[in-house]
Amino acid sequence: MVAAGLAVELAKALGEAGVGAAFGVPGGGPNLDLVGALLDIDIDFILAHAESSAAIMAATHGLITQTPTPVIVTRGPGATSVANGTAQATLDRFPLIVVTDTVPAAQRQRVAHQRVDQRAFFAPITKASATVAADVDAETLVGLLTVPTTWPFGAVHLDYDASGHPDADAHLEVVVAPDTGALSAAISAAVDLVGQAERPVVIVGMEAAATPELAEILVRFGAPVLSTYQAAGLVDTNGSVGASLFTNGALERPVLDAADLIITVGLDLVEPIPAPWTQAAPVVRLSSVIQLDDYLPATIDVVGPLAETARTVLQPNHRWVDGEATALCSQARDHIRHAESSDTFGPVQLVETAIAALPETITTTVDAGAHFLAVMPLWPVSEPFRLLISNGLATMAFAVPAAIGAAIARPGEPVLAFTGDGGMSMTMAELETIARLQLPITVVVFNDATLSLIRIKQTAEHGGDRAVAYQLTDFAEVARASGIDGYVVNSALEFRTVLAQDWDRPRLIDARIDPSSYPALLAATRG
Repeated sequence: MVAAGLAVELAKALGEAGVGAAFGVPGGGPNLDLVGALLDIDIDFILAHAESSAAIMAATHGLITQTPTPVIVTRGPGATSVANGTAQATLDRFPLIVVTDTVPAAQRQRVAHQRVDQRAFFAPITKASATVAADVDAETLVGLLTVPTTWPFGAVHLDYDASGHPDADAHLEVVVAPDTGALSAAISAAVDLVGQAERPVVIVGMEAAATPELAEILVRFGAPVLSTYQAAGLVDTNGSVGASLFTNGALERPVLDAADLIITVGLDLVEPIPAPWTQAAPVVRLSSVIQLDDYLPATIDVVGPLAETARTVLQPNHRWVDGEATALCSQARDHIRHAESSDTFGPVQLVETAIAALPETITTTVDAGAHFLAVMPLWPVSEPFRLLISNGLATMAFAVPAAIGAAIARPGEPVLAFTGDGGMSMTMAELETIARLQLPITVVVFNDATLSLIRIKQTAEHGGDRAVAYQLTDFAEVARASGIDGYVVNSALEFRTVLAQDWDRPRLIDARIDPSSYPALLAATRG
């Protein structure tokens, strides 16, 4: 293949993998060939302002569409700048292809400008890294493009060298089929243990969310279900079995304390917070991959096709009755509501006001920061991947680019992005992307001019305001300057009035909240 030929072949392989859009910040090198080749086959290219934001857009699009969506960047500074978004994809289990230009192999001895060992740089934050070059074969390309959407999802890095040679040892992950004898024995033991349990509780993780047929199995089983942040919506949070969220914190502890058996279904050990596991009940763990971490001790490990094993193991023979899971969920939500005074415009009141104004169909993205302590336990969601947050990496600057990726993946549907002032400051440039594309995104900023979650954790020796406080920014004015509607609200009534309209237009709502309830929210959720 000549240079343009490599671009055409890679674009073709992406198209055959179901990719419908690409994102990035191209440089002046061969990656422009790839952008052109993608556009030639009607794969859209979304120009972002920052490489990390572009990666989060692409990874979110990839998660929703279940495709290896690419982010395209230049070599050197483009590659190093895309690192955070790449790590987000891998640790949050979002499918992503990272395509970087590179110093051509033939020039590497004489060219030091922008030369970084990009393969080594990306190795710790990707599932695989390879060089694709002029004589790469189609089978290798197809193999590389299957890795991001093979569980656990994550990022694959491709150094794009149109003049060189591909890797002789390009790393491809090999999925090993489980030992059928061991699987059969594990299933039999799990069936016995589940059959003896009177009050089992199920914890579902992100792998389960990527297996939608599990929803019916869990509802039929009828025991309370706790969902990780990434699995929220697999079972309806307002449905018959949804009991609350699972973070390994304080909020769900009453549910787990009532259990005589805990069954994890597709729980990825990157999902819980790193607090000690204190539950005495035995654990049955269902997953399609071997869990090597000893974070959560399992009495029985069932490693095999997730839906198939769950259908066999989760046979209802318990003493839970209808309504108990719903009551547990209501108790958890009331615990959150009681953390805030009803006469303040704080994070809880903001979230409940937003819930009351939601359109019928929406995708919600949430940034890292104190505000998620109010959003995540209260937010209603009835489908997987309708509530998105960075959890494994827990990076700020996620919500706005993720909202863009979601809006491209679900064209015409409204998207709501919740962010703090810190995360908004990191991604303000992408407001122009929203305006340019006229995406139906509502950005809500919890604005208290402070890194509030960090402030809660400060002691007297930790630098005070100099470490956590900003000057107040008028984000509504920034939004208007970027080409979208901007509003400042100081009360629930003002917020409700603005929210009631224009879900089909890009807009930003700068909510000047009272942050005083954050310490109580942290105590209620985490302990």
